[in-house]
Amino acid sequence: MSIRRIAVLLYKELKYSSKSYFYIFAIVAPLSGTLLLNLVFGSIFSEKPKLGIYNESNSQIVEPLKNMGSIDLKEYFSEIELTDAVEAGSQDVGVVLQGSTKLTVYVGGESLLKNRIIAGSALLHKIRAISGNKAPVDITPVSLGKKNNVPWKDRFLPAIVLMAIFVSGFAVPSSSLVDEKQKRTIKALLATPVTQIDIFVSKGLLGIITSIVMGSLILILNHAFNAQMGLIIFILFLGAIMAACFGLILGAFMKEISSVYAAIEGLGVIIYGPGILALFPQAPKWIAKLFPTYYVINPIMEITREGGNWSTVRVDVFILIGIIAVFFAIVAVTARKTRQQEA
Repeated sequence: MSIRRIAVLLYKELKYSSKSYFYIFAIVAPLSGTLLLNLVFGSIFSEKPKLGIYNESNSQIVEPLKNMGSIDLKEYFSEIELTDAVEAGSQDVGVVLQGSTKLTVYVGGESLLKNRIIAGSALLHKIRAISGNKAPVDITPVSLGKKNNVPWKDRFLPAIVLMAIFVSGFAVPSSSLVDEKQKRTIKALLATPVTQIDIFVSKGLLGIITSIVMGSLILILNHAFNAQMGLIIFILFLGAIMAACFGLILGAFMKEISSVYAAIEGLGVIIYGPGILALFPQAPKWIAKLFPTYYVINPIMEITREGGNWSTVRVDVFILIGIIAVFFAIVAVTARKTRQQEA
């Protein structure tokens, strides 16, 4: 294996394979899914926490909250109107200001954890600013709706992220490898000092690069990045490697582009299984764990949606690394066998 030869081959892949149908599809499909998801369930450009207030006591805290750019504030004229809005999902958090020392806070069952935290922090910040260092209030939290319910936008997000990672990582290298075999250019390459491993690595790298870029872009467009950005990118990198290895293994045994189409359709359930199950929060979690892609998407969702960190996702990450090690071994054996067949 030569780094210089791989760099030359990767340049060729970027120049020619980036014009292929599969490469364009790998970019367009997840972006279209994200656009549709946000048009139906949210907004690409604005995802501020929504705070509703019923100012029963004519508190002076409302005006400062209106000037905060980090939240969307709406006033209501009755407590019933406010609670209906929170329960319906129109507001993430609802606050009833009752006198100078009492607050009743309503929390929507489908509201995101990060939105609750931001709205609550904004409220306490203004209370402290007006009243002094300590917030002299008695806060009574009340949960509305289904406590364990997950917003539909969050349910669809795992499938979109899996699409971004695996369409790029799987379809791009496998289709490129098959295309080389159909055009018989792979034999010409092997007649030079280029090895089968060089070819596999260059095609795998294109899939990995595209996969990481698309996965990151989808998370950015869905406002899913947080302080654990480095950890998220690391998991995306591991997922991209697994997808690329999977694509190379299948591409090595396929002889026609039509087989790649069939593989993408036929393996969809295996690849997107955890994303499909995420649509049904009541489904047993152990079923999702049977799919190898679960160990990519679950850590990402734990970090971006639940505020997790390394300690909460490390078991899944270690399992993912183990799966990748197995795939690496299969790719190495496949490359040697393919080289013997081409010879």
